Amino acid sequence: MRGWIWTLILVGCFSVGLMVGCKGKEEPAKGETAVTAKEVKEEAKKAAQTAVAYTQQQMDEYQKQIEARLEEYDKKLEELKARAEKMEKEAKAEVDQQMNEIRKKRDAASKRLEELRSASGKAWADLKAGLDAAMEDIEKGYQEALSRFK
Repeated sequence: MRGWIWTLILVGCFSVGLMVGCKGKEEPAKGETAVTAKEVKEEAKKAAQTAVAYTQQQMDEYQKQIEARLEEYDKKLEELKARAEKMEKEAKAEVDQQMNEIRKKRDAASKRLEELRSASGKAWADLKAGLDAAMEDIEKGYQEALSRFK
């Protein structure tokens, strides 16, 4: 009797294995179509193009922001210059010196912005980080010069 039970179990396992093995390729579900390698390549190409376009948009937006900030500093420096004209000679000389330093930093940032426009990939990221630091340095210098008027 035990032999029959083992035989039935063995035949049952064999049958299940045979059914699974013979199943073969699955057909796409109704309403679905098989995806080809060509379609996958086209989708990947579209995704890559979209990523490049997005990155370019981000770069353009960043450059516009930096240009606007540089123009803002130009205006702020002109305002400081006008205010400095009313100061005593010694204090005015110190403020003028600070403003000259800020202008040098501003010019250096402008050059970095030009380099950034032609950079790509890793170089762009490095230049952006340097430009961010330069803009922070300009702001710090401006705030120090502005503090002379308080």
